[in-house]
Amino acid sequence: MANINELIDAITYILIDEKAYDLPNVCLRYGLEEGDESEAFSSKRVYVQKRLKSKEQLFLLDLAKRMINDYGSSANKLSNILHRMDPTGLYTISELTRKNIMNYLYSKNNVEGSLDLIDFLKRIWNLEDMPSTDTRFHNAAGDIWQHMINNSDWDEAYLYENYLELLTATDEIFIQFLEQVVHPLVRQHSETKEYIEYINNHLIKDGYQFFPLDNISGYTVYKIKKIKDGVRGTAKNLIFAAIGEKPDIVISDSINNDIKIVSHESNCLVYDRPIPSTGLLWTDLVQWWSDIRGNAKVNRDVEIQLYHRLMGSLDSEPERILFENYFRCFRKQLNENFPALIPQVYLHYDPYTQKQRLNSKVLSRQRMDFLLLFSNQQRIVIELDGKQHYSNGNISSPKLYAEMVHADRELKLYGYEVYRFGGFEFINKGSAQQLIKDFFERLFNKHGLQSNS
Repeated sequence: MANINELIDAITYILIDEKAYDLPNVCLRYGLEEGDESEAFSSKRVYVQKRLKSKEQLFLLDLAKRMINDYGSSANKLSNILHRMDPTGLYTISELTRKNIMNYLYSKNNVEGSLDLIDFLKRIWNLEDMPSTDTRFHNAAGDIWQHMINNSDWDEAYLYENYLELLTATDEIFIQFLEQVVHPLVRQHSETKEYIEYINNHLIKDGYQFFPLDNISGYTVYKIKKIKDGVRGTAKNLIFAAIGEKPDIVISDSINNDIKIVSHESNCLVYDRPIPSTGLLWTDLVQWWSDIRGNAKVNRDVEIQLYHRLMGSLDSEPERILFENYFRCFRKQLNENFPALIPQVYLHYDPYTQKQRLNSKVLSRQRMDFLLLFSNQQRIVIELDGKQHYSNGNISSPKLYAEMVHADRELKLYGYEVYRFGGFEFINKGSAQQLIKDFFERLFNKHGLQSNS
């Protein structure tokens, strides 16, 4: 466990690298007492420590975090000391998550991908400005070349964990490192999906995830973003697109929240595969459809068959207009990043506990018009409201309206995003197409999804 004096020394070490005539203003910016240049010129170390030693521990911890964020890799020593004093507050991507990810990368034995090791590391660290630990070399680039390439007496774990201190670096440095690992200039496209899937499975536990945010010459560039508040848990029991009689669903195991369809199962589709951490894409759904149909490979005909099967489950003309235009506007544009728009979803989240259901094993037949899964946490429900949502025939029904808004509240409290369209908005097909295009473009932009075009 580090002590306060070590923390003060590490802060001082960083600040005394400032010019003496700048030091008073720098210290003032960090909440330290004002002084003049003559005092700083006399001794920068004394100037800084005099102001630090009068501060309480909480102030110093907060100051250290701010300086780590401001000074980046120059504050690695301070970062290590702070981590020993305050292991839960230094960064949000935990050391355990980092270690699990790094062990995976080591097992692949190709962290730098298609690049030379030094060239790869320079995309993250300024090696020329980092001091050498070997007197034969001027900087870290020489160190790394000597021990990783020339002599090969360091292994990857020593390089990244001991020398570059990646397990205790700031979130920003660790994120930048991971983004470069899967960058199109570094990693072949055929490998990227596997890397992202594994890394996301760990990052997501700390509230981060890779998202496709840009492209270079048709290749997707992924960035790590903080996940917005979303749904806890993992999506399962995806039952959707019923045609004809609707399914009767019951709880078969109240402890594990397992479900069973007791009638009309053949009328609906059941996606029983794990939802990837990156969400459910149209390509995932087409592959599943191809497999359950016994096709040897996915082709255009298989995709068209699934599209028409889903279209056939839609009950109203507004639903068909939305589904058709979603594909027309975005299928080719988004290509492999095209999210699956799942129609007529009967069960898409872990059901209520038995206590909440008042010990009833029967699940209510709530049905969502459409569901998008941008990730297991980011789930978007889209509803198209005809008059049946708020009236009996032509008579307004406050009861039906109250049930609808109650269901919305429940979903939103669980973390879902709920968007409603009025059926009247789809009377004019031309304006409806533009409405749909504008809505999904804004929704995709909100969630960091961009096209490959």
